[in-house]
Amino acid sequence: MSQNSRLVIKSGNVFDSIEGKLKENLTIVTKHNEIVWVGDEGSFEQEENDKVIDATGKTVFPGMIECHVHLSGTGTPLYEREYLRTKRDMWSYIALDNAQKHLASGFTCVRDAGCYKGVISSLKRIINEGVLAGPRLVGSETGIWQWGDSESIGPQALIDFEREVSVVKAGVDNIKYAVRDQKRLGADFIKTATTGGVLHGMESKVSMVLWTDEELVAIREEAHRLGMHVGCHAHGDDGIQAAVRAGIDTIEHGSFISEESAKMMVEKGTYLIPTRLAIACLASSNIHKQMPPEVQKKIMECYNGEKERHTMAFEKGVKIAIGTDAATPGNFHGCTGLEVKLMVDDYGMTPVQAMQAATIEGARAIWLDDKIGSIEKGKFADIVISDKNPLENIDVVTDPKNFSHVIKDGKVMVERGRITYFSPTKQIQLD
Repeated sequence: MSQNSRLVIKSGNVFDSIEGKLKENLTIVTKHNEIVWVGDEGSFEQEENDKVIDATGKTVFPGMIECHVHLSGTGTPLYEREYLRTKRDMWSYIALDNAQKHLASGFTCVRDAGCYKGVISSLKRIINEGVLAGPRLVGSETGIWQWGDSESIGPQALIDFEREVSVVKAGVDNIKYAVRDQKRLGADFIKTATTGGVLHGMESKVSMVLWTDEELVAIREEAHRLGMHVGCHAHGDDGIQAAVRAGIDTIEHGSFISEESAKMMVEKGTYLIPTRLAIACLASSNIHKQMPPEVQKKIMECYNGEKERHTMAFEKGVKIAIGTDAATPGNFHGCTGLEVKLMVDDYGMTPVQAMQAATIEGARAIWLDDKIGSIEKGKFADIVISDKNPLENIDVVTDPKNFSHVIKDGKVMVERGRITYFSPTKQIQLD
């Protein structure tokens, strides 16, 4: 396919993610990386060099969006050993492999919620330049953390390193500097936390809040000033409310969300990214028994009642986007379709609502709805063609072999779950 030719997706049944409707027998025309036309097949003039994909009888929907992963992690339950036995330079290759797994499963945009310095921003540049196939990346670099709410794991040298690269001193001025530094490093958004984590050790409390309201407001104000949204890891309800009060844009996990917090989120328009698959994998018997005792306890504290709390939040109108926290134990990259299915099975969404959460709602959550999340003229040509209709059976999105084509930036990059795009070879001219 030459650089100036168009890709035409002919006569497919196109999912309108904004209206939540399937529109039959539409044709999509893309040029370069953009959708340039959507409409009836007979209403555009075909060009000689057009590459045509016949999508008759197939379902065509926007490339899906995964809003919470850690591309440099693998999902092994033995993650502490993995930290000790992996050379730092290997993380870049691990991140590439994982990014391609997401692309192969129909997710053309992936938001990384924390990685080693420089890995995601460098990988994003390589992918954007077309050197390698990969999803559209949105990265937070190392994130901004307050020392004390998330106990680090590993030998002292690793703990000291983690503190050096990701922790900032208290106070509004230090916060503002940290946000600017993340921007300098290449971050697209800011990731922070108002509570401890499930996997972070016995001294990491999922209910503890260390940031002050003033510091949280400073994170949000400075990030927004620089054109970045803010995502906040928060399990306990106090941490959720602190983040929502400060105007943080997305709540990650939200394990102990209350009715009061849900009401606040609806009023503020705050998104919840539940990462249901992460806690479901951790609570599974095979993974749970491999965790340390204090982590086992926290897993069950978060898991018990989470389904009901998140269902309550959805029913009260909290906006939800799709994210898995892929790389936590048992939670492997490339399986985000299972999270979409859990929105239906566990939270009571219809398949249409789940597909909206995976497309346009995800785009809105991460401030990219002017570019992705729906099939419209002027948006990036990120498109999935499926043999089966996920609006009738959401299980369809759990098997990438159902997708005849995954298109990103107007290029066919995946067919039936396999990467098929490779950078065109540049010929050397010799005199």
